Amino acid sequence: MNIAMTPASDIPPPPRPRRWRWFLLLGVVFLSGTICGAGVAAVVIHRAVQQAVHRPDIRAQRATQWITKRLHLDAAQQERVRVILERHTAALGKIRQEIWPRVIKRFETTEGEINELLSPSQRETWHKMTGRLRKNWLPAGDQ
Repeated sequence: MNIAMTPASDIPPPPRPRRWRWFLLLGVVFLSGTICGAGVAAVVIHRAVQQAVHRPDIRAQRATQWITKRLHLDAAQQERVRVILERHTAALGKIRQEIWPRVIKRFETTEGEINELLSPSQRETWHKMTGRLRKNWLPAGDQ
């Protein structure tokens, strides 16, 4: 019973696990999740800001909910906070009405100065862009 022994140098080493693939896969999953989460957050924030611009009547209500949640207000405190916020929101609305014509005039001046620099095709695109800006970001009735 003679078993031929092979030298140890002839035996190939066992394959090394390819862990880098798992790390790469985990990195890709993490990065894609981060990108998706940031995109969803941006859309939610964008819509909330637009709604606040176009619906001033709900600003005090939302602010009351936010304060109530963070300070754990009881019903009486919540009602008093709501009244205070509504009163000050109305006062801020009056200030905005006083200043808003100056803001609109500055916006129109800027729009006109840029318009003078553009070619006819660029002007058409510029008017579309400023129209979208006015629709999305200026309060209703102030355009």
